[in-house]
Amino acid sequence: MGRLKTALKQPAVRRAFGAVGLAVLTIGAIWAVASLDLTWSSLSPVHLAVNFLVLTPALLIVAALTFRITISAVGRRISNARALQTVATANVAELLPIPGGALVRGAALIESGAGVGEATRLVLLTAVLTLSLTVTISAAALWVLDGAIWLWIAGGGFVAICGVLWLLSRSAAPRYLMAMVAVRLLSLIVTMLRLSMAFGALGAKIGWVEAALYAVAPTLGAAVGIVPAGLGVNEAIAAGLATLIQASPGTVFLAVAINRALDLAVGAGLVLLTTYWQRRR
Repeated sequence: MGRLKTALKQPAVRRAFGAVGLAVLTIGAIWAVASLDLTWSSLSPVHLAVNFLVLTPALLIVAALTFRITISAVGRRISNARALQTVATANVAELLPIPGGALVRGAALIESGAGVGEATRLVLLTAVLTLSLTVTISAAALWVLDGAIWLWIAGGGFVAICGVLWLLSRSAAPRYLMAMVAVRLLSLIVTMLRLSMAFGALGAKIGWVEAALYAVAPTLGAAVGIVPAGLGVNEAIAAGLATLIQASPGTVFLAVAINRALDLAVGAGLVLLTTYWQRRR
């Protein structure tokens, strides 16, 4: 098992899976457009603009705040600008044939004064906290929409949240633990708003419960570390969830793909701007 995990982290393996993921994303997008019979008149540029200019930057700012809270929890400090640059760079670095996002966050933690072991532990535990919280809420949404069996998954996620918070409490004060949960809930709300805007851009509508369900897709996709940036995985997960509640998988696939494209565009733009500004200083 250890050898398998090591092999899956190799750049060549991630490149191969990245190519497969890109193929899934491309073929899935073509299938979704064909199945929905989209026309230019059915699209809403206003929803797209709000998502691109307001909500996507807002999600990045919330991510920077999340990172600042993580660093503050262990008695370290980082500026707002540096936190924003770190999360933007981490998002773009996920496309690399290495676990770029985790490396960027870990490097920033070490730069702030954390030890290598402490930085690794924080990156891992906070990632598990995000995953557990998102899965819990999405499973609860699926319970509302589909049936009681999903409540057990939500309960398991809640137990995982408690376990991670207990581990974090060994080095972080209670107020930081509450802040970690609160800021992740805020991030989830912004993600749900972005999904609503992405659906609106396609001329469709989505309720809050459905948005909470699909919000788990990017987090689960990121957890699949062998596929750079979860290419194709996020969209496939969301489309699969749509079939469980008899929704349109094509619409969901495209909505999640739109948000991915906007994430990368805003993140890459911010990285370029901050790099240019630093070189001009």
